[in-house]
Amino acid sequence: MIHLALAACIQVVTAPQPPCQPYAMAPALCPDSAGAWLSWLEPAPVHATATSDDVWRLRVSHLNASRSSWSPAITVTQRRNFFVNWADTPQIAVAGDGALIVTWLQQSGPGTYAYDIGVARSTDRGATWTMLGTLNDDRTETEHGFVSMIPEGDGVRAIWLDGRAMTGDGHAGEGGGDMALRTALITDHVGVSSILDPRTCECCPTALVRVGESACALYRDRGASERRDMSVVRLSEGVWSSPTDVHRDNWIIAGCPVNGPAAAADGDRVAAAWTSGGARPGVRVALSSDGGRSFTAPIHVGTPQALGRPDICWHEGHAWVCWLDDAGEAPVLRWTRLADDGTPVKIRDLAGVSAGRQSGFPALAPVGKAVLAIWTSEDPTQGLSAAVLRHSLADP
Repeated sequence: MIHLALAACIQVVTAPQPPCQPYAMAPALCPDSAGAWLSWLEPAPVHATATSDDVWRLRVSHLNASRSSWSPAITVTQRRNFFVNWADTPQIAVAGDGALIVTWLQQSGPGTYAYDIGVARSTDRGATWTMLGTLNDDRTETEHGFVSMIPEGDGVRAIWLDGRAMTGDGHAGEGGGDMALRTALITDHVGVSSILDPRTCECCPTALVRVGESACALYRDRGASERRDMSVVRLSEGVWSSPTDVHRDNWIIAGCPVNGPAAAADGDRVAAAWTSGGARPGVRVALSSDGGRSFTAPIHVGTPQALGRPDICWHEGHAWVCWLDDAGEAPVLRWTRLADDGTPVKIRDLAGVSAGRQSGFPALAPVGKAVLAIWTSEDPTQGLSAAVLRHSLADP
């Protein structure tokens, strides 16, 4: 079912769901001029028990906004060595030349946290794929993941967390070294990477947006005192800035919360959402009117007990945000549209979700005259669920 918010309520109408199999997970969205691309992981039909030892496949489909229909699912790659993870998911992007770029995680060694970032490219809307090797240009058996991508030139700019300087069994082992934020350009090949921040939180998602001719990357940093707040670096005229705070939450935590930022841009306006702990826990949103150089003081949405995992997008001049919140007896996926000052217009419940990691991260994208939301169904046998969101006509 696809849900349409009309007048003063959300009306449910019959519409196609994404063409996913049972136990599908790890959704990611990328809007284009005609709708949006969706990527996800699912067990291959012959291995349909959804265990880590199964053969999994990475699939994509396109939602045509004008027809409100999904294209048949296409398999990018099918393999047994996927690193299947609820938080660190495959990503999809449309390059400047129209090619599709998809990334995923693949095991690189016997260690639990030894995996690389695989990359594939398609120039015929997914009919055929060229394998480009790995996004990370090292061969260490360490962690690499949490990719974000945006168009740049004819290709895409990618950022990711890179553990090549870590020793032992990653952040779960007894070794040392730091996780870093790195970047590279992907065209018909993967370019040489460069480092943006040598010390970051180990396993929080990243965010990357295009702001005019510049790029703005947000991520959870890691200070010497274990302060793990949001940082931003900007690419301008080929030079990356030094990291600065999005906001100083002063969250001191001796571990990774696996809860990174989400960001979206509309011209020079950047909207950011993230989860924080400490004295004022919960999901925070902040806006920038100068391309990410500075942000407004954050505003809380939802409850202090929220699971977080937000996503955010721009649509019709407003930022829209969704997140996993606490509803008392069970968690729920919530969403809202933000007013010009960043305050939520009205918070609405969209669906119940699993209380565990199984619920993953929801995704938002502007599609036509509405916003598309994708999330992992509360019942894993149902795979992924979709909704199309419009605010009430009575809202300001």
